[in-house]
Amino acid sequence: MKVSYKNMLLGYRGKQDGMIYYIDKRTGQTLARKAFTFTNHPGQAPFAAAQKQIYALQPAEAYKHQLLDYCMSYNRLPEAECKQLFSWPQVYCKLMWAMQKTNPDTISLANITREQIYTENMPCKTLKAAIDAGLLPQVEGYERFNAEM
Repeated sequence: MKVSYKNMLLGYRGKQDGMIYYIDKRTGQTLARKAFTFTNHPGQAPFAAAQKQIYALQPAEAYKHQLLDYCMSYNRLPEAECKQLFSWPQVYCKLMWAMQKTNPDTISLANITREQIYTENMPCKTLKAAIDAGLLPQVEGYERFNAEM
């Protein structure tokens, strides 16, 4: 939520009244959100295990740079106007969860390994293969995204 100040107090950051105020790096606007309160629920443990395993794969630096390039190209799409991506981990998670959603019987993110990705020739192996498989929207010049994970 965008914040507007009555008395022109600019640059305020911090916590107050159950809200967290911060400045967006891209737009320079002051934004506010509710303070996070952790509530334990049954879906949290499987999600956490899957996220840990996704990042345990440790994608290569070239792959990370291509994810960031994709992020910038994606933000130029008209359909991305309301839901922009800001970093390579956002694209990486979106890609991996979309891959599991397309093949829930064969792919489990909680147990995925680098060897499994290469032996089963999964589409997340390269960003170009993932886009061709329909896991991510096509962007201009996506053919250049051929660095392997």
